Amino acid sequence: MFSYLVSCKKDSNQGGIVNPPAVPDTTILNVSYGTHQRQVYDIYLPQNRDTTTPLVVMIHGGAWKAGQKEDLNSYFNLIKSKWPQTAIVNMNYRLASNTENIHHNQIMDDINSLINHLKDKKQFYGVSSKIGMMGASAGGQLAMIYAYKYNSSIKCVANIFGPGIINDWSWYNSTNIWLGGYTGNILAEYVGQPWDSLAYKAVSPYWQVKSTSAPTIIFHGNLDPIVPVYQSQWLNGKLNTLGVSHQYHEYIAFHSFDNTQSDDVMNKLVTFFKTYLN
Repeated sequence: MFSYLVSCKKDSNQGGIVNPPAVPDTTILNVSYGTHQRQVYDIYLPQNRDTTTPLVVMIHGGAWKAGQKEDLNSYFNLIKSKWPQTAIVNMNYRLASNTENIHHNQIMDDINSLINHLKDKKQFYGVSSKIGMMGASAGGQLAMIYAYKYNSSIKCVANIFGPGIINDWSWYNSTNIWLGGYTGNILAEYVGQPWDSLAYKAVSPYWQVKSTSAPTIIFHGNLDPIVPVYQSQWLNGKLNTLGVSHQYHEYIAFHSFDNTQSDDVMNKLVTFFKTYLN
């Protein structure tokens, strides 16, 4: 729980609620959007925000069954420094678990609950309902599939070395020392069942993207040992074919970027997002 008061005034020209020019920036940690302990988020609210201030929602990775929002704090801080006029939300979600019966559908429910929560709170926070979504690794896949399949109001989406093709049999049927085991077991825990081409296709951004889908920017390392770079290359090709506004950037990197690459990624991401959120 938290206590946070926003002083507001009526905008006589637009009839909306806006914050006064002197409103400071603030960061609030671990705000609840549900009853589960994982259903929390951090939010940065910029100085002098108003009803035109967009939001960027961040989704962490961790093979769907691990990770936490703090894993993206470096990206959170980079966006804040490069685009101080935008609000930023860094979310946790319930992790995939066979024991707790948490799989794709439950994670999508969490993302949707957060988006609805933010829209309900837009006057309280003093921001708009224009939302861009980004994620890293599994979070990139979650951001894309949510924007492509579940919520067409997302204005733009960024995928940072996340998988685009879950129904990739050669990937499923591989053992990965970086993931600590059989890739198929990890995918099955996320999807909620072992290999089924139709079920896995249904949660694959590559197969759910349409010509009307959100503008997309993709970043991937060409030496990635966890998520095959060809998945992003193929998705880039499909975005080209469909005429979706997009960018694709490939780096000499593994399943992470160094500081210089990360800075470049965030520069490109912010420039791309500004086009669709301002």
